[in-house]
Amino acid sequence: MLSFTIWRELGLAFAVHAQNDTCPFLCTCAFHGRSNGKGLRTVLCKNPSLTAIPVNLPSDTVKFRLERTSVSRVFRGAFSTLPDLVYLWLTYNSITIVHPRSFTNLTFLHELRLDGNLLSTFPWEALRDTPRLRTLGLHNNRLSRVPPQAARFLGNITYLDLSSNRLSTLPNELTTLWPLTTQSEPQRSVVLGLQDNPWLCDCRLSILLDISKAPESSLVLLDRFLTCIGPPDLAGVPFQSVDLPRCRRPSVLTSSTKVTTLLGSNVLLRCDARGYPTPALIWIKSARPNLYNTACCRQIENVESEKLPRKLPSFVQESPRKGLRWSVISLNGISYKDAGEYRCRAQNMAGTSEAIISLNVVGVINGNSDSKKPVAPKSSLKQPPSERKPSQRLKMTPSLFPKNVTGGLLSPPKRILTTPKANRNKMKRDRTGRPSLPQS
Repeated sequence: MLSFTIWRELGLAFAVHAQNDTCPFLCTCAFHGRSNGKGLRTVLCKNPSLTAIPVNLPSDTVKFRLERTSVSRVFRGAFSTLPDLVYLWLTYNSITIVHPRSFTNLTFLHELRLDGNLLSTFPWEALRDTPRLRTLGLHNNRLSRVPPQAARFLGNITYLDLSSNRLSTLPNELTTLWPLTTQSEPQRSVVLGLQDNPWLCDCRLSILLDISKAPESSLVLLDRFLTCIGPPDLAGVPFQSVDLPRCRRPSVLTSSTKVTTLLGSNVLLRCDARGYPTPALIWIKSARPNLYNTACCRQIENVESEKLPRKLPSFVQESPRKGLRWSVISLNGISYKDAGEYRCRAQNMAGTSEAIISLNVVGVINGNSDSKKPVAPKSSLKQPPSERKPSQRLKMTPSLFPKNVTGGLLSPPKRILTTPKANRNKMKRDRTGRPSLPQS
């Protein structure tokens, strides 16, 4: 409808079909002139034997149509010699690849149609070269997703046809382009084609459904009778009968952001996450310790050989109720290589969040030993000879032998009595049973 309106406003007077040297082979060129001597040139290439986009298109082409050919790809700068191009129709071909710079120099392009091709992906960033684009047709392709960054290049689009693809959801970033219309701030209408896709009706579509149901919505669906294909309890249910909760991006909390522990001890790290749907949690060690800032002695070699980032298994992970999950990791026998930065990452279909715990290890270890145990303080007790190292054993020299050594063997030391003399006499009397006579 928009195309016919523009043609009518241009006041076309006649159409002259010309087949000359400037028209590409297997194509038809037409010049639509007006009474003021100006005109518009259109080029139609509609031949199954055509396998590539012609390179010698007339530079004054305003409308180019490539239909039902064997063309499979749109190369870089394919239309850069057509600065006046307003309409570009590449419909019902065999196109599987569109180069991200296919539309360079098309600053006046108003309408781009790629319906009926074999596109499984579309280079949305290519639209930055078409600032005046208003109509984008991707009907009947093989698109399975629209990435969130696509919204950055669709702000000026007023007609977007994504029908008959393989889409199951749309990103929230895209639905924010079509806010609800208010009387104070009216929004321009956007026509959106979504029919004939396998829609999975979950919280990701909740905003879209709310906008489409609003009485004064700026969004107009080409077909309002859309149905859900999943989840199983909503299969076959029309969009208009579905009430979906909003997705909530996860929020992550930890009991502490910095943990300091002794060398050789055991540590438990915990984080809690909330969101809808219930987020999944993973632990990642993302940074090595800075041993030059710790109170230890020197850096350990195996710390530098650790490959980061790396995922860590959860010791315990539970979801006590919908929308809440917590996870714990256990670090046993802490060594210096366990120090560093640990990230608890929560993710659901609404987004990703994470919290960071910094683990510091303190203590002193022997630099010549690989043991995780701290060095024990030196004892004042002498080691027994059996536990001494060979180099530490005493040399048995004659000058060191005690005087009671005989035959090379040490004799038992003599017993030295320290009992007073009066007590010794009493002990003798007790042994003999006779009282001692007093001395004269």
